[in-house]
Amino acid sequence: MSVLLRLYPPAWRSRYGDEMASLLEARPMTPRDRVDLVRGAVDAWLHPATPSLIPAGAALLGGGLWTIVSVGVLAQPLPLDWPGYLLETVPLAILAAVSLLVAATGCLLRAGEVRSRLKAFATGMLVVGCLAWIAVLAGTLLGWVSGPALGAAQTAAMVGLAAVGLTLIRDRIDAIGLLLLVAPVALLIPSVMTWPLFGAAWTAIGIALWLERQPFAASTAGDGRRLGPG
Repeated sequence: MSVLLRLYPPAWRSRYGDEMASLLEARPMTPRDRVDLVRGAVDAWLHPATPSLIPAGAALLGGGLWTIVSVGVLAQPLPLDWPGYLLETVPLAILAAVSLLVAATGCLLRAGEVRSRLKAFATGMLVVGCLAWIAVLAGTLLGWVSGPALGAAQTAAMVGLAAVGLTLIRDRIDAIGLLLLVAPVALLIPSVMTWPLFGAAWTAIGIALWLERQPFAASTAGDGRRLGPG
């Protein structure tokens, strides 16, 4: 039992550990109890009672890096053909894409226990699209990938981000969901002139996440109170 309880985050154990241990000691544990404890530990890490600031920091970093990339592209004497990357800005774009994948994953957790085809699609498309975007950016840096492939990977990533926004809006309408829905449009438009809007939107998402002090979800998934024998 003590081993299973150690699977929970330290903050959860500090708040609920003694109470849960006393409850479980009242009678022998069943296999179902063990499964519930493991499942509850996963929920506690994914849906903490106190929101993690990692998604906020990742959104701010990604938005800031993308703004730098945008300024570098728009500062050129002649407009670049879409998707419009400069070779020297590709490393920053890779770091931005990684940061935004982390931030968007954190945002997706705000949907709590909502289970739907839309959320499943958003999760899969976000991971596949962003990983493809990152991989193709790396290939571009090495000279292995051409512009059309980069444009296709970028589009797939934006579809995943937009799906996350739709998932959040379906769960509860707030500024973060709306920004996540609107931001990808800036990169779906085949023009580099809209790129600063993408960076600005993610910076706004980061600020909103940083200021948010409420749990990611209204459920009790992260507090463990719905766990226990029987």
